[in-house]
Amino acid sequence: MDKLGKLTIRCHYLYKLGGDMKIEFDFSQQLKDCLMEYEDKRCSKDDFVDMGLLKVMAQITHRTSLQVGALIDRKGVVVSLFVSDKDYIDLAEINTGKGLRLIHTVPNENSQLTNLDKATLKKYGFDCICAVGVSVNGVTDANVGMLVGKEINITNIPNALYINKYGLLEKIDQYSKDNNKDDNSFDATTQQQRAILVMAEIEKDDDVTVDLKELEGLANTAGIKVVNKIWQKRSKPDPKYVIGEGKLEEIARAVKLDEADMVIFDNQLNGSKINNLELALGVKVIDRSMLILDIFAMRAKTSEGKLQVELAQLKNSLPRLAGLSGTEGRFGGGVGMRGPGETKLELNKRVVMDKILKLEKQLKNVKTTREVNRQNRRYSKKKTVAIVGYTNSGKSTLMNLLTREKLYAKDELFATLDTTTRNLWLDKNTEILLVDTVGFINKLPHEFIDAFSSTLEETVYADLLIHVVDLSDPHYKKQMEVVDEVLKKIGAKAPVLTVFNKIDLVPDFEDDEFKSKNVVYISAKNNTNVEQLKQSIIKLVNKNS
Repeated sequence: MDKLGKLTIRCHYLYKLGGDMKIEFDFSQQLKDCLMEYEDKRCSKDDFVDMGLLKVMAQITHRTSLQVGALIDRKGVVVSLFVSDKDYIDLAEINTGKGLRLIHTVPNENSQLTNLDKATLKKYGFDCICAVGVSVNGVTDANVGMLVGKEINITNIPNALYINKYGLLEKIDQYSKDNNKDDNSFDATTQQQRAILVMAEIEKDDDVTVDLKELEGLANTAGIKVVNKIWQKRSKPDPKYVIGEGKLEEIARAVKLDEADMVIFDNQLNGSKINNLELALGVKVIDRSMLILDIFAMRAKTSEGKLQVELAQLKNSLPRLAGLSGTEGRFGGGVGMRGPGETKLELNKRVVMDKILKLEKQLKNVKTTREVNRQNRRYSKKKTVAIVGYTNSGKSTLMNLLTREKLYAKDELFATLDTTTRNLWLDKNTEILLVDTVGFINKLPHEFIDAFSSTLEETVYADLLIHVVDLSDPHYKKQMEVVDEVLKKIGAKAPVLTVFNKIDLVPDFEDDEFKSKNVVYISAKNNTNVEQLKQSIIKLVNKNS
């Protein structure tokens, strides 16, 4: 190899020539100069690609085993040249879009379009993607993919040296016209979002499969299709990405291959980590807390619920603002901005804080109203029984069974968000107020507890708690611990009646651990042991009168 010069590129990604040096590959300075000559150069208007450029790209690929690519617009101008040290294309930092054709070389004579090529074509809306095989003798064949509606039409060119003779520009023009006429053409805005789930296992007792399954359930509840799940064991989180750079590369590859448009982390992420990950992956990145709060926003129906969700979202966003890019930059001086000035970021923080204070004031009024209602209930001597439990444990189903109501109850996480209160006669002498509450979940954001304090107070001031447990879930004990932890955190001290639900799915269940406690085994779905449950409630509310 002629070591007259060096080409500099960054590891793992494609960057325009002349980018920051990370890894160096030695090759002929002459070849580099030849390649750079074509940047911003216009090809013949009738040529798909300049043959001189293609030959230089092939020489570099042959001598370095690196992919070399060129983006060419419809005027024939070479708008970007780049080199990849990997076997896939990442265009996160390249100006892309419609009206461009991507041509890249491939070592080892393999010109077949990969799934990554096809995913890239769909994502960026290129006129086409062309893969050119390279051997010791130069270019071999080529394959050109064009998007026609939702399908990819592939044209094989037996000898890439004659690629300009196959009328590819005419095909591009025709397919472009057809796609514009086709009402059924691909529209990303109407497609279900596709996500990759990621978890960095930090704690030794973390059960990755359980947490990822629950995260998948949350994603499905939010209407997101999970296309892949990736996890990594670490002694501590990476300060920049949470996961290691090797795993980051795996995720970046999966984003392309699976055509994902977002990555959801089970780990809590601050603003800087979100920013770093989005720059590296080229897609939207959110964490578990953001996903949960998004579901809350979908589920909130009452004005109080909507206020609480908005407050939780703002409190969750506040600590993230510090690391988010794209908002910095000083305003000019002048009236109201004298002195050192104020950054946009700081202004955003101030606006958020003002909004938080306003919402807290509104919710304080709600709490006052709730307190008045509780005082009235005390005068009426009605006991309050609150149904609590892990999300999707069957709380709303039980509420419907006892009250003969038709509240929304579905087999999904956080099917119910707003609190519901109903009068219930357990027998001719015992009337109670039955309260259905929002479900708890592992790793519940503290912003949720703070924002939903007015609702959760119904649990704090209840005379009895009915803890509904999904007995069919193999991890029900861990879920019970989560509920107990949250109840302790909010200061709920009422007696607890544990109701093991879905006994129809575990007919032979026995556990000596719970024999000495207030426990009832039921099936809310099949109306099993409901009368026994009522008698247990009567006994406990009267005992604490």
